[in-house]
Amino acid sequence: MIVGVDILGHRKFALVAIEGEEELKSIVSKNKLFRAIRELKPEIVAIDSISELFKSKEEVIEFLKNTNTRLVQVAVDSPLPALARRFGIKMNPRDPFDEARACAYLASFDIGYEVSVFTDKTQIVVSRNRSLGKGGWRQKRYGRKVHDAVRSVYREIKAILDDLGLEYSENFRSRFGGISRGEIIVNAPRVDVPISSFKTKDVQVKVSSVQKERIELIPLSRAKRYLIAGIDPGTTTAVALMDLAGNLISIRSKKDWSISEVIEFITEHGKPVIIATDKKNPPEFVSKVRASFNAVLHSPKEDLNVEKKRDLTSEYKILNDHERDALAAAMDAFNYYKSKFRNIEKRVPAGVDAEKVKAEIIRGTRLDSIFEDKKVERIEKKESVDVDLISALEKRDKKIRELLEENEVLRRQIRELKEEIDRLRTKIANLSSEEKEKIRKETYIRNLEFRISELLSEIKDKDSEISKLKEQIETLRKLKFGELIGWKEVKVLRKFSKEEVEQNREIGEGDIVLILDSSGGSDSVAEMLCKRKIRAVITFGEMSHLARDVFDSCGIPRIAADEVEIVGGEGFAYVSPKIEEIYRKKLEELRRKRIESIEKLFEDYRRMRRL
Repeated sequence: MIVGVDILGHRKFALVAIEGEEELKSIVSKNKLFRAIRELKPEIVAIDSISELFKSKEEVIEFLKNTNTRLVQVAVDSPLPALARRFGIKMNPRDPFDEARACAYLASFDIGYEVSVFTDKTQIVVSRNRSLGKGGWRQKRYGRKVHDAVRSVYREIKAILDDLGLEYSENFRSRFGGISRGEIIVNAPRVDVPISSFKTKDVQVKVSSVQKERIELIPLSRAKRYLIAGIDPGTTTAVALMDLAGNLISIRSKKDWSISEVIEFITEHGKPVIIATDKKNPPEFVSKVRASFNAVLHSPKEDLNVEKKRDLTSEYKILNDHERDALAAAMDAFNYYKSKFRNIEKRVPAGVDAEKVKAEIIRGTRLDSIFEDKKVERIEKKESVDVDLISALEKRDKKIRELLEENEVLRRQIRELKEEIDRLRTKIANLSSEEKEKIRKETYIRNLEFRISELLSEIKDKDSEISKLKEQIETLRKLKFGELIGWKEVKVLRKFSKEEVEQNREIGEGDIVLILDSSGGSDSVAEMLCKRKIRAVITFGEMSHLARDVFDSCGIPRIAADEVEIVGGEGFAYVSPKIEEIYRKKLEELRRKRIESIEKLFEDYRRMRRL
């Protein structure tokens, strides 16, 4: 089975799955698309461009990590419509289902590039499955047990790889009693390594393919590109290369360009079937290049004049006259065969490379003869799969019967729904104008009630905001008229964070700092305040033990907000004169704790000396 995908719109995709003669179409979301791919397990998922489905390399890796399905990007060298036309696939570029179907069939013809994100190597990592915990003699004994278990599993995996004859490199980290981590890089794809990821109580094993540095596109087949090469020889030689669809592939001019170098340049881009010149009598240089490729020579009946060359190349940006002459020769050859090429494109059946057919026609092969050979190939292929074809036809017939039955049920439901719609329309038409007016008024009243509810909610919010502002105004009034005599200004931190401390540069020596939210602060934030030699901190909420220890070690008292009276507003605050008394008590408590700690150290020391 091959699945073709194309983007349908916002977060929707067109999915077309083909298997034999059967086709399945569906519109799915991205999640349902991935679920369908996991359930269907297709050989290939084909898409116009992987950027339509994946936003990053990580998403591609996640998609390809645990599946044998290949991801193919069809349109790389040429647009999707051009590829469909080349291989005889009918497609409406505006229909996502047509595009998805074309992607699927092109991939079945080995047209496109496989998306590769993994190398042919596998990484196996064996490590501890848990932390060893805190230090001590028990931790050491437990660590020895775990490290020995890691080493044991590591050796078992190596033994399996050795029995299979797989080459690998290894790297491990020795620890007391064994190893803490071992890594094995196996020189084989993940599918060839019969080891899966697992966990035990002490050990975990992770097996994964080694990722490539960037996404690579690997061609499914090395299809030849057939070319028309226009050559203008001379001291400065120019070569213009076009494909058989009339697209300019490359153009180049070079001084003292040898025949071998010209041949190498053309070969890099494909295989020329026509070598063209702008002269009636081909130059020897052109004839030698033609002979080396066994290509068809095209020359005009008369030398192309400058006006004709300019007309042929007017749509292209050309560096010099030599490139213009080479391109004019190629264009003249393409125009000569253009009508024949169009006829071929119309007659080529699906799955046949139209460019290859064009090349054969140019070399003189009859079109009927080419199609006859293709027909024989298709007949032979058909004979080899007759059994599969019969089975596929039976499945298709069964599916058709099911769809016909479902179609009849749906038609009956549609008729019933239409009758219900007509009945409701009649009922609505029979409603009196008074009833309609009543409904309109009720709707209007409901809307008014909803609006009143919204306005009441807004008024409540505004009242709360006004209340807060009044409190701030009252505080400022008291400050103005001296009613807060003896109250001390404190510096305010909204949050106990590094950024907040850095923004409040005015905090300095001797300041008392009020922290409105003391949670989340680390010891490093406390150290920043200590370096500024603040006097004390007033806290709302619980502070981390690390920060508390830093303040205590620096001799900076911590005062809970409920221990002192505080007034203030947005960005400012004052504390009552009682702060001085509380400060002295807290400072004395810190000193007492420090003395007790020192005495305890001396007591422990004396006890150890006695032992």
